[in-house]
Amino acid sequence: MGLGCEVRDNGQVSFTVWAPHCTSVVLEFARGPDAVQFGEMDVSRTEDGGFWSVTAGKEVKLGDLYRFRMETEGGTECFYRRDPYARYTQGGDSKWCVITDRGESFAWTDWEPRPFDENVIYEMHIGSFTKEGTLEAAIKKLDHVAGLGFTALELMPMAEFSHATESWGYNPRQLLAIHPEYGSPDMMRKFVNRAHELKMGVIIDVVLHHGSVDGNELWDYDGWSHEGGIYHERAGDTPWGKQFAFWKTEVMDMLRAACSLWLGSEYKCDGLRFDSVNDLPPHVVTNLTWAMHEQHPGRILTAEVTPENPQALHDYGLDSLWVHSGYFDIIQQHRALGRGHHGGGDWAEGWNLPRLRTVMALHYGFESPTQCVKYILGSHDQVGCSHGGGHYEDYKMIGGQHRYAADQFGGGRADTGAVNAVRLWYGANIGASGLVMMFMGSEWHQHGWWNPDEHHGLDWSLGEDDVGKKMCSLVQDANALREKYVCLRKGGVRILHEDRANGIMASERTFDTERIVIIVNAGQGGFVGGDYGIWVEYGRFEQIFSTQDPKYSGWDDCPSNTEDIVEYDGKIHLRIPHQCTLFLLQK
Repeated sequence: MGLGCEVRDNGQVSFTVWAPHCTSVVLEFARGPDAVQFGEMDVSRTEDGGFWSVTAGKEVKLGDLYRFRMETEGGTECFYRRDPYARYTQGGDSKWCVITDRGESFAWTDWEPRPFDENVIYEMHIGSFTKEGTLEAAIKKLDHVAGLGFTALELMPMAEFSHATESWGYNPRQLLAIHPEYGSPDMMRKFVNRAHELKMGVIIDVVLHHGSVDGNELWDYDGWSHEGGIYHERAGDTPWGKQFAFWKTEVMDMLRAACSLWLGSEYKCDGLRFDSVNDLPPHVVTNLTWAMHEQHPGRILTAEVTPENPQALHDYGLDSLWVHSGYFDIIQQHRALGRGHHGGGDWAEGWNLPRLRTVMALHYGFESPTQCVKYILGSHDQVGCSHGGGHYEDYKMIGGQHRYAADQFGGGRADTGAVNAVRLWYGANIGASGLVMMFMGSEWHQHGWWNPDEHHGLDWSLGEDDVGKKMCSLVQDANALREKYVCLRKGGVRILHEDRANGIMASERTFDTERIVIIVNAGQGGFVGGDYGIWVEYGRFEQIFSTQDPKYSGWDDCPSNTEDIVEYDGKIHLRIPHQCTLFLLQK
């Protein structure tokens, strides 16, 4: 049985709703922005008793509004409900839903999802990506993202949510309706199609573990109020709201539909990111992932599991996990060593290279680069804050603050040392084993913290000044390396050299005949004489990338390695600028 509103080929529209405790259901119709009502129909209970269904004639058309008027046994008043399977609503407190098709007539551009290893991800919040905060406005800016060489967009939650709790999207009011302030289902299709035209996939962040505390359209849905009603009965609690009743077939059907919605023919997206999988029972996750792999092969299924545990990939049927630890390890190192001081000069331990090893390579238990999503400059969780920027206990090890990377590494985009560090670590992220991700605004050293309010959304003017343009240039060139060299996407990692006192590590990525050596100098000391030795075992190399190149706002007198770099007795000898990542290609 198809739930919700479906427009049939003959122009008729069917409506089906799950409401087992109702004694009567009436479907009301309205038209226009003021919802002028023009008709109603009695809805009949189906044979199994829990569902109600009716078919309307051609007098009801696309764009019209509908809602359910319900009664329960012993009820003295009627109450109104939305369709839990609605794709589009009026938003706010309105119970009116919009009759929409499911994209059957949309003219899609031919597109096949990219192989997982090609994902270089740009994380985006539609509501603050542009001043307008809409899909239509975002479409006009996608050339910028594609021009930087990103191959995938990851959208923070798109399902309708309640602004009363927060404005990031992680408090869903219902699971299949697009957030109306962002745009219509057809505009979402235009967004995805434009991304595909620009050779970028689209990954959607889905929140399935709880309903919104405020404005939850599924709460006490059919008038039965025990423990939140049919969608929440006997469910547990999370820090953000009550879970769904995962033990019910009807609820699991809705969750699968909420996932398939994005990956199927309605939106043709390229993957999902499951938020806070820790708050979902394991059997629920596997039920969803197995269904999505079967119904939509080739789509990447990623998740947030905290702390990241590679066993979750196998237990939950996931393709990849977000890796928070690399970000915290790097930020903590900078703060512990004292920004502006040489190497380990003010901390006896010096650089904690075991942590840097797992940033560049894979944590124990991960088997391939595509199983990790790494974001050394921070994701929305680290950059964003809705309470003034931070000072939270769980961020104590990095100063208790949520900030863009330029502020975390120093004094912001006007601080040479801070922007050096941002370039250094994005270069390291490109060379590290794993899928690369950057949060919007990091490409031009946005400062402060992110939040969707008018003061902390994306500031496009920062991409127009010299600092912003040069960082964008670095991002573009770094991303191009991932596109050009397969070893940076698929290759294994071997640590070649470690210098704890100076904060220098060298590793290699190899695949077939390709070999690139990545040198990370995280310290303040530079070696400009051309005599810094790194063991590489064999080979002749050329320098193909330096984050301290002057064209990226690097050191004007940067000591480049312009001639061939020849191994002698297993070592190469180099000029290594301070706070710099170098890429050397074996010839």
